[in-house]
Amino acid sequence: MDRHGAPKTLKPELLSPGGSLEKVRIAFLYGADAVYTSGKDFGLRGFAHNLDSEELALATRIAHDLGKKIYVAVNIFARGRDLVKIEPYLEYLNELKVDGLIVSDPGVLLLCRQYAADVPLHLSTQANTTNGLSVRFWAGQGVSRINLARELSFEEISGIVAGSETEIEMFVHGAMCMSYSGRCLMSAFLTLPGAAGAKEEAANSSRPPLENRSANRGFCTQPCRWSWTLVEEKRPGEFFEVEQDGRGSYIFNSKDLCLIEEIGPLARLGVDAFKIEGRMKGALYVASVTRAYRQAIDFCAGLSSGDKQPWTMDLEKISHRPYTKGALLAGQSNPGVDVETQISYVQTHTLAGLVRSGRGPDEALAGGDAGSKIYLEARSRLVPGQRLEFLNPDGSSFFHELSSFEDALGNRLAQAHPNTLIRFCVDFAVFPFQAVRVSNGAGAQTCTESLELGGAMM
Repeated sequence: MDRHGAPKTLKPELLSPGGSLEKVRIAFLYGADAVYTSGKDFGLRGFAHNLDSEELALATRIAHDLGKKIYVAVNIFARGRDLVKIEPYLEYLNELKVDGLIVSDPGVLLLCRQYAADVPLHLSTQANTTNGLSVRFWAGQGVSRINLARELSFEEISGIVAGSETEIEMFVHGAMCMSYSGRCLMSAFLTLPGAAGAKEEAANSSRPPLENRSANRGFCTQPCRWSWTLVEEKRPGEFFEVEQDGRGSYIFNSKDLCLIEEIGPLARLGVDAFKIEGRMKGALYVASVTRAYRQAIDFCAGLSSGDKQPWTMDLEKISHRPYTKGALLAGQSNPGVDVETQISYVQTHTLAGLVRSGRGPDEALAGGDAGSKIYLEARSRLVPGQRLEFLNPDGSSFFHELSSFEDALGNRLAQAHPNTLIRFCVDFAVFPFQAVRVSNGAGAQTCTESLELGGAMM
């Protein structure tokens, strides 16, 4: 029996990121039980694509048609000027009947109770919930689910879950912030007018105003990923030798969280939901990580059998920093060092493209039959001779040697550029939004996605 007196389940909800409508579809396709996303404002991911009002409505319909759930992040730490704008937005989300609102600010929570009274409230990890009494407090404020702080050990999580009547959620994978549950002020201070780098930021008109470059308002510049040196107050210009390599010291640069090996023990504690970080990350990340954790959860719940190796292989084939289990195993022998001394990502594979039906962005989820010509929207430069891997939701893959291809009009091509549509034949069935990856070569590494993929909190 679980802590609520019901038969214990070993199958927590799998919650995946949906930074765009496309990635919402992909997350559901590859096994997410629920997706968390955001509107254009108030969601702590100002540089993600995010969803406009029509896309939020469509995403909600897609989720409910599939019998799944969608949660919307309204987890900004609001200033006074935000509160008036939030009210009609909450009323709209209430009309859509989304399945949860993710909040961190007590003032926003009060507004949610007033203007979106029919929607369950989920507490963000930004609220730093680290003990059972805090869980009880937030439950008294009407919160039905709490995402715990990432600083907790296995023993601490166990104690909180055992004593809680509230649903407990936790992050199991993704980027981490060096500050306490993401409550960081470095970006805000380093982008003030007159600060180093502020002039360059101001010159980029696509960025928000400088005074809004705060992690707590969704516009983190990720200074924890920069290379740092130290200088002593009375010795200006004399830099201390703290370099970890020739490029500098990345003393604030956390490794990425990966708890796939701990899914079974955590599920047995009674954790209600496992959450994957990454609303700013790409389609290949969403597909690969979601299907890996889907397979792991189903295996631990006794719903599938097979080899665990494909799970870890999927996670190694996405762009990532070296992995860590974070604070989960604190106090145990050799838990690993959490600071990563390299700024570049490990990236052995790239998103080759997504399968399309050729009928436009609202295509139905039905694909081409084996032996027929398929449409692929290239997301990388493709040339004949590359070996493409088509990812299936069940954890398997189909492979295809790209010998020749043509554009949508039937013209033979020598190469395909990103964001172009190509056609070619395969000998297996495919489906729209299927992710296709291609190897970069053994041991390849790159930091080209670092600006897009950084950031830690949802």
